[in-house]
Amino acid sequence: MNFRIFKALKAEGLGINVHYMPIHLHPYYKNNLGTKEGLCPVAENIYKRIITLPIFPSMTEGNIEDVISIVNKVINFYKR
Repeated sequence: MNFRIFKALKAEGLGINVHYMPIHLHPYYKNNLGTKEGLCPVAENIYKRIITLPIFPSMTEGNIEDVISIVNKVINFYKR
């Protein structure tokens, strides 16, 4: 993941997060079922590269436009 973009989105006030960890990497599965990194390489690769943007049932059109505007601002800055 590009941590500069992650930090910039947070600095703009966007409530983002790292996307959900693949289930086979959770401690329960690693400790009890012996799963480990490399078991699902596509899921692991994607997990390291994506973030979760805000989405919730009461989002207004204005909220959606704010998210889009902030993402565009940050991406355009780092695209240079």
